[in-house]
Amino acid sequence: MTSATRTLRARRLEAVALELFTVRGFDHVTVDDLAAAGGVGRRTFFRYFPTKLDVVLGQLDDALAALVDALARVPTTTDPTIAARQAFLQVNAYSPGDEPVLRRRLALIETVPEVAARAAVRYEAWEAALARDAAARWGCPVDELRPQVFARVVVAAMRGVFTVWLASPDAELRSLVVAAFDDLGRGFG
Repeated sequence: MTSATRTLRARRLEAVALELFTVRGFDHVTVDDLAAAGGVGRRTFFRYFPTKLDVVLGQLDDALAALVDALARVPTTTDPTIAARQAFLQVNAYSPGDEPVLRRRLALIETVPEVAARAAVRYEAWEAALARDAAARWGCPVDELRPQVFARVVVAAMRGVFTVWLASPDAELRSLVVAAFDDLGRGFG
């Protein structure tokens, strides 16, 4: 199986799973239900996703890798807020066709306690990556207060962006990211 076929099958399984979770509730859907709805066997499902939580959260890991890559491409002399803004705009450049799946994923992250708890662990990795990047740009140790606060504020801002985006079906995700970083850049002054 080619990696493109694998990716397509994983995306299909993911879309089917998110739809089932939305319709029936996360706790009322089993891995067997997900495999059957995706037209694969249970063992095949587990080749793509170690758990049903990973169907919801696995994309966060992919997006983190994309964020780290995007930050690395921003010149090191760029201010961390500007660098993070550019990276988050790039990582959140979804096509209109991808937005319904993203909305389902984010709704599950925000409303299902088990998913939210696991997402919090993933968000710590995002914070660590942002803190490392900011510390390098500022020329200070990563464990100093400034990069640590910066990283947590940026992740909280992006979570706020997604909360507003979910509640406002007509809102444009990119515009919300820009507005959030504008506020961060001004210091909410």
